[in-house]
Amino acid sequence: MRISELQMEAASLKQGDLTVTEFFTKLRTIWDELENFRPEPTCKCPTKCTCDVASMIKQRKIEDHAMQFLRGLNDQYSNIRSHVLLLEPIPPITKIFHYVAQQERHIGGNSFFPNTDAKINAVATISCTHCGKGGHVESTCYKKHGFPTNSDKGNRNNANRKVCTHCR
Repeated sequence: MRISELQMEAASLKQGDLTVTEFFTKLRTIWDELENFRPEPTCKCPTKCTCDVASMIKQRKIEDHAMQFLRGLNDQYSNIRSHVLLLEPIPPITKIFHYVAQQERHIGGNSFFPNTDAKINAVATISCTHCGKGGHVESTCYKKHGFPTNSDKGNRNNANRKVCTHCR
């Protein structure tokens, strides 16, 4: 009965007034308790298994956790939800949590908007649906399209060109 209760609790949990970290921690606690009651089966065959069923089980668990986490988030994270669901394979839950927590910090950092709805809508319109970062949209995302080509290839003087300190 406890396993069924935990599964229902995880499936019905919503973020509501919780921060992303508080919501994730609640879910993680439920998942850990479920793992205690139902640990993942391990292959005990004398010869190494070649059917990859263990990796398929692990991937399904990653997907289940991702779906529960994303489904329980407030609507202001719908752009990240859509982005993650398009990824193949779905990343580990810790990476998804990082994306969402980063978006939460980004939303919380824009205190010049008078009301929360305006703040959420403004941030959502300037967030890339491909990489999840703010400040640009998918059509200008360098992670998707690469860096723009230099149209002035004859100009060898690059001293005045700005260069990203992170990726050059």
